[in-house]
Amino acid sequence: MTKVCIFTYSYMHRHHTMVNFHIDNMFDGNSCACVIDEREFKSVERPRLVRDEIRRGLYDAVVGPVIKVSNKLRKLPAYSIFGSERKAILDFLDREKPDVILCEFGCIGVDVAEAIGDRGLPIFTYYRGYDATMRVRSKRQRNLTHRAFRKMTGVFFVSDYLRRNLAHYGLEHPNSHVFPSGVNTDRFTPSTKKKLSFIAVGRLIEKKRPDLTVEAFCKEAKGFPDATLNVLGGGPMLEACREIVRREGMENQVTLHTEQPHENVLKYLREAEFFLQHSVTSPGGDAEGAPTSIQEALACGCTVIATRHAGIPDLIEEGKTGFLVDEMDLDGYRALIRSALSGEINAPEVAAAARDFAVANLDNRRLIKRVEAVLESAVRT
Repeated sequence: MTKVCIFTYSYMHRHHTMVNFHIDNMFDGNSCACVIDEREFKSVERPRLVRDEIRRGLYDAVVGPVIKVSNKLRKLPAYSIFGSERKAILDFLDREKPDVILCEFGCIGVDVAEAIGDRGLPIFTYYRGYDATMRVRSKRQRNLTHRAFRKMTGVFFVSDYLRRNLAHYGLEHPNSHVFPSGVNTDRFTPSTKKKLSFIAVGRLIEKKRPDLTVEAFCKEAKGFPDATLNVLGGGPMLEACREIVRREGMENQVTLHTEQPHENVLKYLREAEFFLQHSVTSPGGDAEGAPTSIQEALACGCTVIATRHAGIPDLIEEGKTGFLVDEMDLDGYRALIRSALSGEINAPEVAAAARDFAVANLDNRRLIKRVEAVLESAVRT
C-alpha cells in the first residue's frame, strides 16, 4: 500500500483539523509526519520527526550565515532547510520509506521542494489560504515558489480562487487540483433548529471581521428579542466585539463564548438557523481559502450569510444554499440579516439545499480518496 509522509507545522495543531484528518486517515493511516513542533493535542500516533528537536552542530553555525547572505542576494527567504536539519529529514525518510510527500501549506512545500526535490520522491503541496494570498505578495517568496514548482510533482488548492491568485503572479503548475478540505457529513448533521438562532464560528481576526458581524446583528436584532447570536472563537478582536455588545446593550442576545471544544461548536452549529461571516481581504493581503466553518455550517443545514470573498462563492449557490454580499457592503449584509429575522428567507428550504450540497460535494472521506488517487498516480509513474 502507498505510504505518505506529511510535512506540516505541528503534530498536532488543534485548529488544523484538515491536516490532522490527513495524518489520521490518508491511505488507511499508512503515514508518517515531519513537523516543526509538537503539541499536547494528539488524535492519533504516527511515526514523526520533530524538526525543532534536531541538534544543530558547528557546521550549521558556520554555514548558516553564508546561506542567509546568499539567499538575500538571490531574493529568497533568509533561511532554508540545510545542514543537520536536512540530513535528519533525509535519514527519517530513508527509515520510514514513504512513497510520496504531501506538504500541508504552500510555505512548507516550497521549502521542502527546494531542499530535497532532487531525491526522487514525488512532492505535492496543499495551498489553504494565507500561503497563496499574503505570502505571495513577497517577491522573495514568489521567487522561491517559482523555483520550487519546477521540482514539485503536483499542487492542491482548497479553492479555485487560490489557484487563480497564484496564476496572477505567474505561478502555475501543470498538475494542479482543486479539492476543498471537506467535513464528515455523518458527524456534522442538522438537529432541531432553534428559531431565530444565529452563529459565527472562527478566529476573531482581521480577515473574518467579526466586529462587522456582531455590529450588524446588534443593530438589526434589537426589535427581535427572541433572536440570539452565539460567537464561538477567540482572538485579537474579542475585546472590540465585547465593546460593541456593551455599547448596543445586547448582552441578553449576543454571547461571546471565546474558543470552544469542537464538540461544543458542533452542538451550536446543529441547532443554529443562520450562520454569519463577513470575510474580507485584510490590508496586508491575507484572505480565506475555503473556510472550514462554512463547510461545517452547510453540512449542519445552516443558512449561510457571508461575503463574495476568496473561495466562499465556490461553496455557496446564491439564493439556493446561502446568501452573499460584496466585501464591506454593510448595508447589504444588514439587509440580509433583517430578511432572516423577519422571515423573508425560507430557512428550511435553504437548509435542505445546503445539506444536500455538502453531502454531494464536501464529504471529506470522498475528497481524501480523490487526493489519494492523484498521489498514487505519481507513485505509479
